[in-house]
Amino acid sequence: MKVPKFDLAALKAIDFSKVIAIAKQRGILIACACVIVVIPVGAWWFRGGIKDSIQATMAKRGKEFEKIVSLEKSSVTVRNPVGDPKSETVSLNSTLIDLLKARNESLEGEVKGVYLSAVVHNKKNHAIIQTKQVVFPKPLKENEELLDEIFLPAIGPAYTALLAKNRVNTPPSPADVLEAVKQREISFIRDDLKRKNRAEVTDPKEIEQLSQALIKARLDALVEVARDTAVYLDAGAIRMPPEKKKTSLGACFIWQWDLWVLDDIFNAISNANTNSKEDAKSSVISAPVKRIISIRIDAPASVAAASGAETSPEPAAESEATEATEAKAAGEPATLAATTDATGAPIAPSAEITRDFKISFTGLASCQLYDIRNVKLKMIVATSELPKVLDSFAKENFMTVTQLKIAPINSFVAARQGFIYGAEPCSEISLVLQTIWLREWTTEFMPLGVKNKIGTRGVEKPPVAEAQPDAGETKTSSEAAKS
Repeated sequence: MKVPKFDLAALKAIDFSKVIAIAKQRGILIACACVIVVIPVGAWWFRGGIKDSIQATMAKRGKEFEKIVSLEKSSVTVRNPVGDPKSETVSLNSTLIDLLKARNESLEGEVKGVYLSAVVHNKKNHAIIQTKQVVFPKPLKENEELLDEIFLPAIGPAYTALLAKNRVNTPPSPADVLEAVKQREISFIRDDLKRKNRAEVTDPKEIEQLSQALIKARLDALVEVARDTAVYLDAGAIRMPPEKKKTSLGACFIWQWDLWVLDDIFNAISNANTNSKEDAKSSVISAPVKRIISIRIDAPASVAAASGAETSPEPAAESEATEATEAKAAGEPATLAATTDATGAPIAPSAEITRDFKISFTGLASCQLYDIRNVKLKMIVATSELPKVLDSFAKENFMTVTQLKIAPINSFVAARQGFIYGAEPCSEISLVLQTIWLREWTTEFMPLGVKNKIGTRGVEKPPVAEAQPDAGETKTSSEAAKS
């Protein structure tokens, strides 16, 4: 690039005096010309810079305004204790934010309080039976081989005590009734008819009197037992623990769990049969629930099985299922394999419950919050009192009647078998009870094998540190080993 050359010598030829003279004479005109030419050009240049700055500033402020407007029209979801949250568009401010925060904290407290109340209600007076040594959740290693000697002598009497507390009974045996009738026959012939033996009773009128006396004697023998009975219980209606059998820790816990289920069932029946505190000794003759034919408690199901997940069992699992079937057929709970590693998931009290109405009309199945144990129950009840009986089950510890079948029965035929139901018409009902057991407290006692079987870790607690021997004891032990 060529730089133009200026002839500085030419500047010396300029007569600046003339220039000054012209400026004095035409100064105003020259200044006006400069203003007319220079100022518009300068104004145009400054205008461009100012415009760009103003546009950038306005764009920034526009975005800030849009943000404020969006906050003003924010959507807020207000939590509802009954599980029906509502969303509304509101203008946020510090006061509203504080109120929403306080409300959420209050609802959190209420939810936790309701959950804890549910746990307390579900647990009620259910406790582990007292044994000579600790059994649940895990006995001492040296005692695992002695479970049948530690647990079975305690669980059997616990079942018997439950039945005695609820005044269940069976009708008198035919032999006992026959003996009562024979004794009445002897006394009636001797004291009322004034005869020595049955052969001397030949008068048709006396034979009729004797027949009526013997009928009454039989009924009296049956009624005497009925008055001391709150509800009849058929032989074999409940699976009772064995007196002596090699058992596992998991099976022991299932026996304990079944005892809790039975306790709730008998409490519901007792409440249905008791009209008031003064009527605590009501008999089966006037009670709504007359007789329990059978109670069958389903084993706890794993979360996967409850949700309908299909799994292909391995050979070990198939053998375990076979063992469970055989044990069930023998009337004993299935043996649960011992394990040392937890394979389930922790309980989740805050997880959403997904209902599956293909299972039952409640849609509930075992999950990480609770276990479902269904109970098949067959009973004889007074037909008119059936609503009261069903309502009593509904009031007892998260029980729901999910299935019900009803059929009339003949009370006279039952009386021939020794069952006295009273004058009211009765029916045989077959129902399925759905019982809920919160894992918050059941897993506190649950052995690891049962936890793994149903797929839960339960409430995990930090392990208790074992006491370490002091230096003196260690040194003594070492010296003793060397010697």
